[in-house]
Amino acid sequence: MSEQTVITPSTFDESEDPRPVRIQYGDVKMRLPRLDDSTQLPLAMISAGIMIVSKGWNNLTQEEKLNFMGVILAYLIREYPLLEVEMDRKSGDKLKDIGLIINAWAKAGHTDPKA
Repeated sequence: MSEQTVITPSTFDESEDPRPVRIQYGDVKMRLPRLDDSTQLPLAMISAGIMIVSKGWNNLTQEEKLNFMGVILAYLIREYPLLEVEMDRKSGDKLKDIGLIINAWAKAGHTDPKA
């Protein structure tokens, strides 16, 4: 029988704000982690992000883009349940608005000075 490999989880750096990205959609104010901060993102979002990075957004099929948006939306609604109510109440084009939120989140949480 082989030996078990024990892996100790990495530590958090508690000196930084874990949710520095602030976005407001209608009346819902969101504080979100940077998209490049894996310490604060759930694994489902990291997995979806890896697919985007590996293929590139423009190379994804429409189904892959919608699946990615679904993962992001599920996270946002879990963290901010009132977002669903706000979108149902105010959005004329929900897919467009989800895209605008994701785009704003990506831009606000962008930390690569080369891009």
